Amino acid sequence: MNFLMPHSPKKTIRLSNKGILNGKTFLLKDMCDVRGLKCSCGNPDFYKKCTPAKDFAPFLKQILDEGAILQGITICDEFFYSIIGENKHYGTPSNKSAPGCVPGGSSSGSAAGLTQKNIDFSIGSDTGGSVRVPASFCGLYGIRPTHGRINTDNVYPMAPSLDTIGWFSKNINTFKLLGTVFLKNIKEKSIETIVIAQDLLDLTTEEVKTKFNEYCNYKFGNIKKINLNHFKKDIISDKFRIIQGFEVQKNVIPWILKNNPKISSEINSRLEMANKISEKEYLKAIEFKNKLVANLNENLTSEMFAIFPTTPFSAPKLSMSQKKSLEVRKKIMMMTSISGLSSRPQVSIPKFIMKNGPVGLSILGSKNTDEVILQNLHKF
Repeated sequence: MNFLMPHSPKKTIRLSNKGILNGKTFLLKDMCDVRGLKCSCGNPDFYKKCTPAKDFAPFLKQILDEGAILQGITICDEFFYSIIGENKHYGTPSNKSAPGCVPGGSSSGSAAGLTQKNIDFSIGSDTGGSVRVPASFCGLYGIRPTHGRINTDNVYPMAPSLDTIGWFSKNINTFKLLGTVFLKNIKEKSIETIVIAQDLLDLTTEEVKTKFNEYCNYKFGNIKKINLNHFKKDIISDKFRIIQGFEVQKNVIPWILKNNPKISSEINSRLEMANKISEKEYLKAIEFKNKLVANLNENLTSEMFAIFPTTPFSAPKLSMSQKKSLEVRKKIMMMTSISGLSSRPQVSIPKFIMKNGPVGLSILGSKNTDEVILQNLHKF
């Protein structure tokens, strides 16, 4: 059991004995205010400087008020700035669904913990794929909701225009139950139009393509294929990098410059990159984002839901070189950046088993169709 932070509380936290989550156990990414506790954001020096929280982050209070029991605080990637799941300070949580492979990040411990122990659900955050990627690599249900649907107050920010709260579960019913806590517009509405996002499928390995196409032929027969947009995916991911990095420059780097913490070389190089992004670059990236969203809205209209593999491959092996890690990250971000830039909800469900481990199936909807996706998971 190596998914908990060393400062994770020894006792469980429970506020209520009633509610729709009564008795359900959960894990929490080390990213927010927990009354009486300090937070690390994946960095030991941040933890040392942090002061104990006076209260619970609002989203966390919602869960606890519904009777859920907090079992522990989980390891995450340093300052949330990775998608791999390895932390040089706290270690890499073991992915029991893909032994010898990374769990995915930055919500690494929240995902890996569910592969190691019988816990009902866990909480993470997703900026560039930090719930969707671990869900795919660990064989879990995971969601990045519509941006802004869940209150992020008292959650340490990374890139606020992209940051979301998300959750994981092994159990479809528990996964959907969390939706009734966070999303108040639950009503029966059927998904009628399902399409394949061919441009994202094209980014995957032959092994993933084969499994995905076999599934689609069996499940849906003749299904329409579309391109989500006409932009090159490496350009999309680069514009995401610029927007995310510029916001990191404003929200994370000031604390680093003031406190001079020890940071792993990989994350430090990323922070140095972020600190060099100019406002001009950022504004150009925002202009591109607006064009992307307009094109996406034309191609994937409000009644349509796109499906595609969540990640281009299953979880890579542990202890990659920094060069290999960068290559993997770029390939993943080409698939995950669209949801973040468009603020659309994306759910990853456990579906495919590859040679080295799981790969999830993603469902991408229009903004605020989170509940519709959750209510229709049985169709997939």
